[in-house]
Amino acid sequence: MEVKQNINSEQNRSKNWHALYVASRQEKKVLERLQQKNIETYLPILKTMKQWSDRKKMVELPLLNGYIFVRITSLENDKTVQTPGVVNFVRAEGKIAKVRDVEIERLKQLIDLGYQMEVNGAKHNYKEGDKIKITSGALRNIEGFVVENKEGRYIDVVLESIGQSIRVKLPEEILIPIN
Repeated sequence: MEVKQNINSEQNRSKNWHALYVASRQEKKVLERLQQKNIETYLPILKTMKQWSDRKKMVELPLLNGYIFVRITSLENDKTVQTPGVVNFVRAEGKIAKVRDVEIERLKQLIDLGYQMEVNGAKHNYKEGDKIKITSGALRNIEGFVVENKEGRYIDVVLESIGQSIRVKLPEEILIPIN
């Protein structure tokens, strides 16, 4: 009887998000295999226009090449990593890294909104590396860093648990500096 209670308490533990390394260009196939095992998954997909010499086509590409996110209990670790195409869990300090719920929500917001805006209006004196916070819109309260390149200023939204960042172009009017 005691063994059953331990098993049930383990099964009732809360699920956590984790990042998986997957085989190159296999993200969608691995996603399907994990879903067939009833594992909760998230693969951020971007729709983008690709141009070949003879045609243009809208294609769906993973935002983070080689990564899939899964929401599982520790009991599902083996079932998850044994899925064909899964290379391993992303690890931090030798342990399977947990991805915070807020980081998954950030990714979902970025994908859902498809931000690419023109900057109009008042200019701020943000410099590369300045830490900022978004003050309005669907990305409100998300923090990031200013990065500059040939196309202008962008904001990097950092996913600390997996060491990745997403670059978003936003109007400076909705940003405030963070000290």
